Amino acid sequence: MAVQRRRLTVVDRTIIELRRRDGWSIRLIARELGRSSGTICDEIGRHGDAAGYLAATAEVDAAASRRRSGRKPRLMPDGPLFAEIAGLLRLGWSPEQISGRRKRIENGMEQPSGLRVSHEAIYTALYALPRGELRRELLSYLRQAKPVRGRKPKGSERRGKLCNMTNIKERPEEIEGRLVPGHWEGDFILGAGGASAVGTLVERTTRLVVLVHMPTRKAEVAASAFAGALNAIPAPLRKTLTYDQGKEMAGHAGLAAQTGMRIFFADPHSPWQRGANENTNGLLRQDLPKGSSLAGLGQNDLDLVAACLNDRPRKTLDYATPNEAFNSLLAKLASGRETSNADTVRFGG
Repeated sequence: MAVQRRRLTVVDRTIIELRRRDGWSIRLIARELGRSSGTICDEIGRHGDAAGYLAATAEVDAAASRRRSGRKPRLMPDGPLFAEIAGLLRLGWSPEQISGRRKRIENGMEQPSGLRVSHEAIYTALYALPRGELRRELLSYLRQAKPVRGRKPKGSERRGKLCNMTNIKERPEEIEGRLVPGHWEGDFILGAGGASAVGTLVERTTRLVVLVHMPTRKAEVAASAFAGALNAIPAPLRKTLTYDQGKEMAGHAGLAAQTGMRIFFADPHSPWQRGANENTNGLLRQDLPKGSSLAGLGQNDLDLVAACLNDRPRKTLDYATPNEAFNSLLAKLASGRETSNADTVRFGG
């Protein structure tokens, strides 16, 4: 039995032309070429005309068809779409945020961004850029800023023990579903050599981030600074705080007394138990990179960094921004839609 080839060659097409002139049937031509009669019939119907079937014309038409059917890159570095995406990357947007924001529906109308491209296509285009300044610049705006795509192993951190902790296993189940606002996660971001630090607080339902200036890493300073930031938030949106077992939280009892919040502690080496905060810390590393000193940043500087992050759309919020989501909660508070029991407040639609 003849081997089936994927495409007809110029020799095949020449034989078809000659045999058709001699009056051969399609079935006989197919038998000679070792092809199906359907293939020969399609070839003649696709490339033949009133003058008959011409091999040279059929070969030119087939080559042109192959060129037209080839996949074409969606994002060319010199194209307007790429330029618009590069501009949003420079503002701190991720490829997924750029792609997803256009899908968000507001007032029944799609956002007119025109960015009709997937986040995977954006990543592919960025990593396909030739080596040079543009590639280095744009890759530096990505969350991980990796020169190549892939994962790298994470090291472990050894922590001291805190006294009188309430383990996360005792946290009410209603908190897990992120349906009830007012539950926060906290952490420290460390500067070069651990000599400076910034406190981070993230509201679990809206992903709103609050950055807290820390003059030192002492426990009493951390408790006082966190208390000041949390007490600026309305009480119905200030219920619990989940933290890791860092030594800076040795004064957690005083923090709980000052804020009226219950404080829970995640298990050691379990960052997924504080997923919202861990993800946010990763985003913040774009503006507060590892290995840099944070000592020169005042509260006003940190407020600007937080405002920038809170104005970026988030996939988990259906591409709303944390500020939009949190302001919606504040508006519902102001309108009196919340229930009288702060422990069971639900800000539904």
